[in-house]
Amino acid sequence: MKTFGLDELLAPLTQDEFFKSVWPEKPLFIPAVDGKLKELFEIPQLQNLEALVAARHSKVRACLPDFDDEYSSIHVEPKDALKVYDNNMTLVFDNMQLQNATIANALRQIRSELGLPMGTEENNLCKARSIAYATPAGCGTRLHFDANVNFIVQLHGSKSWKLVANTSVKNPTERYTASSFEMSAALEKQCHDMLIDEVPDDTEEILMEPGCVLMVPRGYWHETTTSEESLSLNFTFSQPSWADIFTKSMQEHLLQNADWRELADGLESLDEKRKALAVSKFEDLVKKLASEFSTISGKYLLNESGFLNE
Repeated sequence: MKTFGLDELLAPLTQDEFFKSVWPEKPLFIPAVDGKLKELFEIPQLQNLEALVAARHSKVRACLPDFDDEYSSIHVEPKDALKVYDNNMTLVFDNMQLQNATIANALRQIRSELGLPMGTEENNLCKARSIAYATPAGCGTRLHFDANVNFIVQLHGSKSWKLVANTSVKNPTERYTASSFEMSAALEKQCHDMLIDEVPDDTEEILMEPGCVLMVPRGYWHETTTSEESLSLNFTFSQPSWADIFTKSMQEHLLQNADWRELADGLESLDEKRKALAVSKFEDLVKKLASEFSTISGKYLLNESGFLNE
């Protein structure tokens, strides 16, 4: 079986051009090319929505029409999926890599070629997954940004996208939907300006038709609409940060020491004396670590945590 990877996804753009001028912060639209992505278009369950539903053995997410956001959804059995679709609810088929080997192999290959750090199998920071979206005509998603990167392949029908650069927060670690009533504490700390609540009037529209590929970077605002039924497949990758790498690597290092494995006893005690002792204990551990830190190299930490194997 021919390996499907980043070359096939990006063509005619080369990987060298992609990494020099696009990745990881700029969006990329690649118009359809005849014969491209043949491996995906020949997958039987991706021929139409009925085939996709018939091949499904786990629940499907159905997006509630009142909010236009995939995270406002319910889970339905495959046998009920077409009914809710006929009621103008977008269907989201999570973890497509678990039900097709070609998709699974492509997902692994693309992640590897992107160079996204995964670490050990038990502590996978990348969380690569493939998701199929079936969207009825006249539906879409509200303006939002994600904390991951998405490569979208339009399979059938069409979908209009509007993309807007995010000038309020760089490298967000949380997803956010415009006009939401709540924002996570983490995202609030990361923002340096007010978040927008609508797409600017002069925003260019991208029409995704069968064979087109779109990369939406982490943090990039986007909203979608459909004038006809649409079926697309996403390759989605979490974006492990240096903070993620450091904290995971440092945890692996610290857990080799029995003092750091000790119960954090009393830290949230109602007894102020016990709480003070716990804080003092932690201060001592941190000071000792600080004195040792000059002897710890980044490469050592990466090896300890499985990000490097040298």
